[in-house]
Amino acid sequence: MRVKYFLLYTLIALLMSSCGNDDKKFVIADDDLPTIDVQVKRYGKALFELDTNDISTELKSIKPEFKYFLDTDLDDKNNIRQIYDFVTDTGLRSIFNKSLEVYPDNKFLDNQLTSAFKYFKYYFPENEMPQVYTFISGMQYENPIWIQDTVMVIALDVFLGSDFEPYRGLGLPQYKIKCMRPENLTVDVMKYFYHRQVNIPVRQNTLLDRMVGAGKMLYFLDRVLPETADSLKICYTQKQLDWTVKNEKNIWAFMIQNELLYTTDYKSQTKLIQDGPFTTGFSRQSPARLGVWIGWQIVGDFMKNNPDVSLKELIKISDSQLLLHDSGYKP
Repeated sequence: MRVKYFLLYTLIALLMSSCGNDDKKFVIADDDLPTIDVQVKRYGKALFELDTNDISTELKSIKPEFKYFLDTDLDDKNNIRQIYDFVTDTGLRSIFNKSLEVYPDNKFLDNQLTSAFKYFKYYFPENEMPQVYTFISGMQYENPIWIQDTVMVIALDVFLGSDFEPYRGLGLPQYKIKCMRPENLTVDVMKYFYHRQVNIPVRQNTLLDRMVGAGKMLYFLDRVLPETADSLKICYTQKQLDWTVKNEKNIWAFMIQNELLYTTDYKSQTKLIQDGPFTTGFSRQSPARLGVWIGWQIVGDFMKNNPDVSLKELIKISDSQLLLHDSGYKP
């Protein structure tokens, strides 16, 4: 009997948990999504696996597949020397070997990006999807993703896991390093898509403007990554996310009582928007960017209460005050 009730309570708990996230679950039947099959080309792997005893010939053999990277004279000794020095660098080879441990094949990358690209194309059918390449960048964490014409390039060595010791040698704080995981790769790719392909920049004068602007981007992630955890989208730990949900009413009250929503003081805004170990003005258990999280909730409520507004139309809205009003947001 106890087992029966235990199973019943477990089922109820699971149902309640799933219902609590329904407003951010936008899963679309695969048959209704466009047909896309992402096949990532790993330039880094191809490059570091070359026989360096005859590197010129080897480079010429992979040039047709990786012309984007090797569109140069491979008979020029200076060019060959630069590439040789790169692939024989012991530090870079160590990073490459780690990339093989984390990404032994393309299955994870292909599956994650295929799903994300399908959703993106569903909402933005006019956008062309790029061919995706990965490479070993030497941990260029400031710009790990870019698109040029029909090519997207991802620095795979920026997503090797928060326990990858060389990241600490870059002098990065832990709150940055915790986002350098394989789980964050697709999230960062879709953030890049948002900022470079669909976002319509508007003037952001007030804190509310910046909150809503950031909230739109996170809501975009809700739509194109409907099965990705909220903690990954905003790069919080689950403990930080739980703290934020629990204290949502207090966070909002703090903003209202201190008349922060319409402040144009950049310093005051930054305390609630910028990344860091925690949000100034709150306990050290709080995550950073509480203003961003509240903006996300405002935009989510707006879309819930205005179901006729499309994702494209949301992005075009420039009046953050109107959006807040029509959201009915009341934590």
